[in-house]
Amino acid sequence: MIRHIVMFSCKDRADLESIYSGLSVLTQIPHAALLEVSHNEKIDQLANDIDVIVYGEFASIEDFRAYKAHPLYEESIRRVRHLRDIRVAADYTVENATRLPV
Repeated sequence: MIRHIVMFSCKDRADLESIYSGLSVLTQIPHAALLEVSHNEKIDQLANDIDVIVYGEFASIEDFRAYKAHPLYEESIRRVRHLRDIRVAADYTVENATRLPV
């Protein structure tokens, strides 16, 4: 399984909901096992630059590639790119992650 985490900040706080709704389009793409878009609740007191998070889980790298190739992915980019400041992405294979012993 591939986990995909992307974090965004707004250039202008007035655009927060436009960024959120533009990223929410991604939840309509059928290739993810799970895809969530959320506002950062900023519970941690340090480094709260991030405003919106996209979290996805994909059964395979092929599903992840199909997600990124979907027309709605490009639509989301069109809606959000000009409004966002920071975009940080991280992807990893779950089976390769270190975990606490069960």
